[in-house]
Amino acid sequence: MNAAAPLISVVSPVYRAEACVAELCRRLKAALSTISENFEIILVEDRSPDESWKAIQEESRKDPRIRGVRLARNFGQHRAITAGLDLARGDWVVVMDCDLQDPPEEIPRLYAKALEGNQIVIAQFEERAEPGLRQTISRTFWKGLSWLAGIPFDYRIGNYRIMSRRVVASFCSYREQLRLLGGITSLMGFTTDVLPVNREPRFAGETSYSFRKLLSIAAEIAMAYSDKPLRLSVMIGAFISGLSIVAGAAIIVLAMANVIEVPGWASVIVSLYLIGGMIIANLGLIGYYIGKTFDETKRRPLYIIENITDDPDVQTGELHADLSSNERVIWITGLSGAGKSTLAEALVPRMRATGTPVILLDGDALRTVFGADKTSEKNHGREARLALAMQYAHLCRTLSVQGQTVVIATISLFKEVHDWNRANLPKYFEVYLKVPIEELRRRDPKGIYRRFDAGEITHVAGLDLSVDEPAQADITLDFDPKRSAMELADEVFEVLRKRIWT
Repeated sequence: MNAAAPLISVVSPVYRAEACVAELCRRLKAALSTISENFEIILVEDRSPDESWKAIQEESRKDPRIRGVRLARNFGQHRAITAGLDLARGDWVVVMDCDLQDPPEEIPRLYAKALEGNQIVIAQFEERAEPGLRQTISRTFWKGLSWLAGIPFDYRIGNYRIMSRRVVASFCSYREQLRLLGGITSLMGFTTDVLPVNREPRFAGETSYSFRKLLSIAAEIAMAYSDKPLRLSVMIGAFISGLSIVAGAAIIVLAMANVIEVPGWASVIVSLYLIGGMIIANLGLIGYYIGKTFDETKRRPLYIIENITDDPDVQTGELHADLSSNERVIWITGLSGAGKSTLAEALVPRMRATGTPVILLDGDALRTVFGADKTSEKNHGREARLALAMQYAHLCRTLSVQGQTVVIATISLFKEVHDWNRANLPKYFEVYLKVPIEELRRRDPKGIYRRFDAGEITHVAGLDLSVDEPAQADITLDFDPKRSAMELADEVFEVLRKRIWT
């Protein structure tokens, strides 16, 4: 993570919380300051009908570390959380509710627990400060939802948690319309632990989640995360069919005993009611699934941003939307052995997870395609390498202008290529892997440096063949032995997403 990025980000959706904003910010700043002064607080106002936005603007004017985000309309709590996570820049990100039932003073404990080797630490409330009836309803709701959705939900757990940058990046790659922070993070996996926390009474206002709304959410989640409702309908259908057989047998017996005065009436009525009801119910269930599938195919933005306090002229729209548009070239460059192909192979699945079809081009494979895989002066001299690099660039342009997103991993360290790319490739994004030659010699996955030292080959980029480092790389990744290719891919994905949006 860039040194300028905040160490800790806090994301909190705000709705009908005008009276909570000032106290929330005061307590958050006090708690976060015990860890570091390098933090940011992102308050996402979900088009609240009260004066919550004015309260957020006031706090943002007092402290630039407080960023207010206003959505264009009410999109719902979990989409508001998604908007905040898309904007968060911290190495660690805390998600919490704005009503102060999630005590900010517990953040240092969550952070300490995360540093023990956990990617996610979730606050598990020892005592929910709510009326007994609501506790019972909440407990029943989450147990039923766990059974239906096939995902373990704990009624003692809410949104309050801390997540690593890698987890946040993975969460942001999930763009389905139905958002549920706990559900998606459960599907992702990652090393997770819980921390017992006392939940406090609501600071002000009342909850906007009625029992009817909870039931509606439960139905949507069950449909989105499981096919169990469909399987249940099959089981119920089989059960009713069994009852119909029993009823049919009873009718036959009664008819033979001359008990039924109108022959056929009872059997017809039973059949009509049971079969008709099942057909209508199953058609409705299937239609619901089809409707949800239709919603996903439309790929509408999860949210629309109207304003951000520190950037009032921000382009509106979903932060992730531009990433899933095509016509783009991501050019990953560096010397042999720097990890270009490994980084590209880790980055591409993250991009594809947003719904973006990506073409991956690898320099080794391209040399074979262009007939330049034989080691010779003709193929590996500076002029020949420059000409080959320009062929790569033209191929990228040919593919990208047809609406394709291209990720290419190649050395091609020539100023002429870098300049041509910036002038001619759509939405060009350049990644430079800067690794010391000593480390490259140590790695030497293809034996190139060993063969050069033995006098078997010449014209090795960075040794006897001069190279031009990118002068305007969008992101330069300096060598760090502690960072994996997955972590580098997470960083590139985040920078790519934010750079394109802004």
